[in-house]
Amino acid sequence: MRRPPIVADATKCTGCLICELRCSLRFEKAFNPSKARIRIRRLVGAENEYDISFSEDCDNCGLCVRYCPYSALTQEKKGSV
Repeated sequence: MRRPPIVADATKCTGCLICELRCSLRFEKAFNPSKARIRIRRLVGAENEYDISFSEDCDNCGLCVRYCPYSALTQEKKGSV
């Protein structure tokens, strides 16, 4: 069963990387943001603007949503389209 997609609101992101750390811990059993399924990147030339993306092997587990302290990540409800 496919989990509902995760929706990112980059305007709320502060670049704290907690989501990357938590994701990498799940998949790698160690804090290694380069191995996370979510990527937070500062936009070139911007001080506080970020791009949030997910790799194709993200399984929408929702850990990034649960641990984001700024509500930049949400997960659609099951059954919504």
